[in-house]
Parts: sequence; structure tokens; C-alpha cells
Amino acid sequence: MRRTREQGRAEGLLDALTGLPNRLLFNDRLDTIIREANRTGECFAVLFVDLDRFKSINDNLGHAVGDQVLVAVTQRLRSSVRASDTVARYAGDEFILVLRHIVKNDDVLRVAEKIVQLMEKPLRLEDETELQVTASIGISFFPEDAPDAETLLKHADEAMYAAKGQGRNNYQIYDVSPEQEQQNAALKRSLRHAEGNGELRVFYQPQVNADSEDIVGMEALVRWEHPELGAIGPGFFIPLAEETGLIVSIGEWVLRTACQQARVWEDRHGLRLRLGVNLSVVQLTQPDLVGVVERVLQETGLDPTLLELEVTESISIKAVPHLMENLHGLHRLGCRIAIDDFGTGAASLDYLRKLPADRIKIDQSFVRNIGVDPDDEAIVRATIDMAHRLNREVVAEGVEIEQHLQFLRQNGCDELQGYLFCRPLPQASFDRLLAERESLLAGVAGQSAA
Repeated sequence: MRRTREQGRAEGLLDALTGLPNRLLFNDRLDTIIREANRTGECFAVLFVDLDRFKSINDNLGHAVGDQVLVAVTQRLRSSVRASDTVARYAGDEFILVLRHIVKNDDVLRVAEKIVQLMEKPLRLEDETELQVTASIGISFFPEDAPDAETLLKHADEAMYAAKGQGRNNYQIYDVSPEQEQQNAALKRSLRHAEGNGELRVFYQPQVNADSEDIVGMEALVRWEHPELGAIGPGFFIPLAEETGLIVSIGEWVLRTACQQARVWEDRHGLRLRLGVNLSVVQLTQPDLVGVVERVLQETGLDPTLLELEVTESISIKAVPHLMENLHGLHRLGCRIAIDDFGTGAASLDYLRKLPADRIKIDQSFVRNIGVDPDDEAIVRATIDMAHRLNREVVAEGVEIEQHLQFLRQNGCDELQGYLFCRPLPQASFDRLLAERESLLAGVAGQSAA
């Protein structure tokens, strides 16, 4: 974990492999661009670029070849835009471009077409072999498609999946057209079979003690590996699952899978790691929710005190049937309750007063602005102080740079979660992380004994 953090410190705001702005810096730039655009009336475009079938390159040719591909793609993307535009590596094989000062939308489409054509040319690797890698691109426009960064990115992401649905190696503009509706309907149908077909995965992101930086917990996060479209982000498919009611069965599958794995790790390492699992609004309305959780705990043998169920703050206490009785019932089982995305809803004090919450998780939008926005820093300080006065522990999400860590530690935050320490990991990688931790501690103990 320390090596991972040191890598994060070295990277700062730039991606170590490509030298491009990373997700944190890009989000900050996009917010700045939007503020300037609101003042000047500028129009701009966001392009979401996803490499097609990149996972098979890593799996079949190795991560070293995958890294060469990412560096080469970076060069091609940079050569496709002006100096005033932004190219960032958002995550994995996902890149985002912002094209500034757009006069005509057709200008953007010409850039997208140029990128598609450039990507079609074979890449020459270090061993002189050639490899062809194509890309799918989704485009959204400011301000016509969305007035804020989050929605702009979401629409560009949706358009990118539409491009993949059109056979990959092309670009699509965000448009709630019959074709887009048809694409969403097809994804909903695919999602119905995702669990049975073994396409869903549970990833785990560590939560660390703010002082020792040792792992004290983990959050379970669901991922969907579509057989044709590749990895589909939860921000895209979870709303589809909620619309169709599939979130109930998917949520129970995630809960059972994560609890089984947490029990394995507890038997193997005995670390008493707390497991965080998200509950959606739809799950919280189910009158049998407490029975479902109790049954899963009995089947998996996980200690109920190690399970923490996360409830987003945006849920209205009055609008969600069975919310209070379900949360109190879960508490009686011995489970912990955490309020997720704290600070983004409209009833923070009401939540803290009424809900049987053990911890709150400060939303990453506030953490991200530490060192940038004094108002958000004040909100983070006040939230930590208020939670502690009410005997609630505090976890900060989205901790990505050393400055975040130092500020949160100085202000008494209990636990931290974010890319500075570790990205969400598949089960096998998290397994290796825990084994490495155990090995390192055994080595330290051996040196002390000597």
C-alpha cells in the first residue's frame, strides 16, 4: 500500500505512463472550462474514446504490450487536436478529449473521423511486430447536451457505447434518438442474463486508516463485462438495472458474492476487515430486505459486525417506503450503516439525526477540491467535526493526491479511500494485496526478532 501511495504521490496530477493529465486534473480542468464558457458563451465538445477489445491485448499479449499500445494511442490523439485542446487518460484504456472554441459541430466530427482513421493504421511495437487497435468514440456538446461536467461525461459515455453497439471503430453523437433508445433496450435485455452468464464481477477497493495507512476495510463494487461491448461502467448500467427492477437480484448477488469472499479472507488472514456493500433505493423499498441480508449472512458465515451497508444521502427518508424499518432491522442484525456521498443531498443534518448510521462517507466532489476551493475545505472540516460530535466515524472518498491525505489527516478524518492508495481491484488482485501485506509484516517481525 505504501508503494502504491508513493506512486500516486510521484504521479501527482499526471498519468505516469502516458504523461497525460489524469482523471483528477482533467475533472478540475473541465470544471474550469465550464466556468469560463458560462462567462464567455463558448461552445465546446467532449469526446470519450475507448479502445476496442483492449482487455484481450492485456490478457493475450501481456501488460507490457498493453502499455506500448497506450503510449502509441496517446501520441496519435495528441497529434489529432490543437494545443488549446485537452487530452487526458481517464482510466485504463479510456481517454477523454475536450475540443475548445467550437464554431460548427461539423468541425468536431472531422476530428473524430480523423482519430478513427488514425487508429485504423497498424501500431508498430518495440519488437517490430504490428498490431491493429481501433477505438469507439462518443461525443457530447456543451451547452446543448448538458450544462454540467458530470452529465456531459455521462452523455459522451452513452454515445460511446452506442458506437460500440454500431460495430465499434466509429463515433456517435449523443442523441436520445430511436437508435439510442433501441441500444438501451438491447442493453437492458443483455443485463437480464448478465448474472446467469457470469458477466458480472465484484471488485474491491481498500479503505485505510488515516494514521497508519493500514487496510481496515474494503468497498465491494460491481462491474459488468459485456461479451461484445467490453467493460460497462456502473454509472451507465446501474440506472438501467434500477429502471428494470434487476437491481434487486443483482444487489443480492453482489452481497452474497462479497460476503463469501470476505469470509474467505477473514479465515485466511484474520484482519477483521469491514466489508462495505451499497444498497440502492429499490433494494431499500423491499419489505424483505432484512430477511435477505440475514439469510446471506447465515449462508456465508460472515460475522454481521463486519458487514457495512451503504445508503446514499440523496435518498429521501419520507419518499422511500420501509427505509427506516429496514435500516433499524439491519442494525439489530449487528450490521453497520454508512451514509454514502455525504454532503451532496438536501437533508444532511436530518439524516444524521434520524438514521441509525455508524459512519459517514464524505463525497469525493468535496475531497477533490481540497487545495482548490476554500469553501469545500471548510465543508470537509465541518463535516468531520460534526460527525465526531455525534459519535460517527468519517471516511473520505476520492483521496487521490498527497495534499488530500495531509489535509484529511490534520483534520482528524478516520479513514481514507481513493486512487492514492489503490484502485478497485478484482478478487485475485486484492488477494495478492493481502498476501503481500502479510508477507511484509512477517518480514518486519522477523527483523525485529533478529
